[in-house]
Amino acid sequence: MGKKFAVVGTIVILACIGLSGCNQISNLFLSDEDKLVGEWKNDDIWIDVPKVIIFSLNNTFIVKGKIGTVDFSLTDGIWDMNNGILTVEIVDYLTPPKSYTYKFSEENKILTLTDRDTDKSYILQKQISST
Repeated sequence: MGKKFAVVGTIVILACIGLSGCNQISNLFLSDEDKLVGEWKNDDIWIDVPKVIIFSLNNTFIVKGKIGTVDFSLTDGIWDMNNGILTVEIVDYLTPPKSYTYKFSEENKILTLTDRDTDKSYILQKQISST
């Protein structure tokens, strides 16, 4: 009996060591919402300037960018994911919500959004913090 526990314990310890810190394994279990949360860089969605879109856990987002020498920020965005559709709305502006199909790739570091109205696709790249 003690020998069985020792073997099982050893296997469990080796499995934990092998999987600890492995992003590929942990990324498999993230929800789409969790994959979306963070900073994403893109140059051509909404307006044709480099920008960062920051999606938060509370279903809000902000957009930060630069037009020439002027920094800008859109702070009142809301988002929702449901049945493979990402819907975003910038509340400050009287624009209707936009809906996109989405696909994560390259270990959730690339997000492809396809506008459901125009079929135009946008590639967003996740920004990894250095801290």
